[in-house]
Amino acid sequence: MLAAAARIAVVSPSGISDPDRLDRGIALARSWGFDLVELPHARAECRYLAGADDERLSDLHEAFSGRFDAVWAARGGYGLSRLMPRIQWAALAPVPFIGFSDATSLLNGLAARGRPAIHGPVLHALDGYHDEESRLAIRAVLAGEPVRVAGRPLVAGRAEGPLCGGNLCILASLCGTPYQLDAHGKIVLLEDLGEAPYKLDRLLVQCRDAGAFDGALGFVLGDFLDARPPDDAAWTVDDVLLDILGPLGVPILAGLPVGHGRRNLALPLGTRSRLDHDLLAVEPS
Repeated sequence: MLAAAARIAVVSPSGISDPDRLDRGIALARSWGFDLVELPHARAECRYLAGADDERLSDLHEAFSGRFDAVWAARGGYGLSRLMPRIQWAALAPVPFIGFSDATSLLNGLAARGRPAIHGPVLHALDGYHDEESRLAIRAVLAGEPVRVAGRPLVAGRAEGPLCGGNLCILASLCGTPYQLDAHGKIVLLEDLGEAPYKLDRLLVQCRDAGAFDGALGFVLGDFLDARPPDDAAWTVDDVLLDILGPLGVPILAGLPVGHGRRNLALPLGTRSRLDHDLLAVEPS
C-alpha cells in the first residue's frame, strides 16, 4: 500500500496529544522509513480540542490535498463529529487514513465512499502503549498484506462483505445524523472503552433501533475495556452483547484484540472481508 519513504501527514482532528507521547510515535514511524510531516495545527489546543474547528478542518483538507501518501491521526478523544458536515468529501485525495476511536466517523465516511481507511493505532499510542504485535500489524497493513485475526464465535457461521464500524459510542452518537452507519451487506466491527455493561446495552439498543445495524451480515467484537460486571454477577459482557446482537440472526465473532487495549491490531475498512466461524480475514485496501 505504502512505499518506503512514503510521505504521511500527521493531523489532530480530535483531542489534544501529550507532546512526549506524540513525539515518540512520530519518531517510531520515521524509524520505519516513512516521512511524517506534522501539519500546522497538529499541536494546537482549544479547550479539550486540538485547536479550533477551522484549524483542525484546514489541516484535514490539507492532509488529503494530494501532497501526501497517507494521513495518520495523532490521537482520538473528541472533535471529529464537529467537522463532519464541513468536510469536502469529493475533494479528498484517495489516500489511506489511519486512526480509531473518535476517528470512527471519518473512517466510515471514507470507506463508504470507496476511500482507503485503516482502523488502527493512533500515533499517540504507537510507542509506549500498544504492544509490538500492534506495531507489526500496522506495518503489515501499510505494506499491503492481508489480515487474519482469530477470535471466539458467539454465534457460529460464515459471512463475506466489506468491514465497517469501530467505536460503539461514536457509532451510537452518529445515529439520526447523515453520518449514521450503513451496515447493509457489511460485517460490523465494534469495540469500546470504559462503558459499564448497562451502558453497552443502551448503546447497542440505540444503534439497533435507529437502523444502524440493519442489513448487517455479521459482527466482529473487539475489546470492551473496563466493562466489568459486578463481582457477584452470574453473567458476562458476552451475555450482554449476545442479548442484543444474537436475535439479528447473523454470525458473531468475539475476542478480537482490536480497540483500546495494549494490543490493537490494524484492520482495513471497506475492503473484502470474510468471517469464518473463529477467523476474520480482511483483504488489503
